[in-house]
Amino acid sequence: MVLQQKSHIVVMLTQCNERRRVKCDHYWPFTDEPVAYGEISVEMLSETESPEWTIRNFRLGYADESQDVLHLNYTSWPDHGVPTVNAIDSILQFVHIVRQQANRTKEPIVVHCRYVQGVYQARPEGP
Repeated sequence: MVLQQKSHIVVMLTQCNERRRVKCDHYWPFTDEPVAYGEISVEMLSETESPEWTIRNFRLGYADESQDVLHLNYTSWPDHGVPTVNAIDSILQFVHIVRQQANRTKEPIVVHCRYVQGVYQARPEGP
């Protein structure tokens, strides 16, 4: 979907593992070495972690084409329920980062939580 829609931003609102259970597939490499998922390759270009989120840059490859993707992963959303009042500042900071990046692209943004059914596309609003 990311390649088909030419999405350059993916927002992930979950962790891959919570309470020792897999909640979301780890669909990017653990190292700098590219990983193939069928005909699509994923290469990690960079990763920056903070206490509440992680920002990654990937390069997706398919056939003779490649596309860079910014992966914004909010890691502090609880498995059940909603974030605490104390988390409001970090959520707002994360939303600010997402909006800053979204303003730089016209392509749709992919947003997902832990289940495939929770995948959404958001198109940035034009002027």
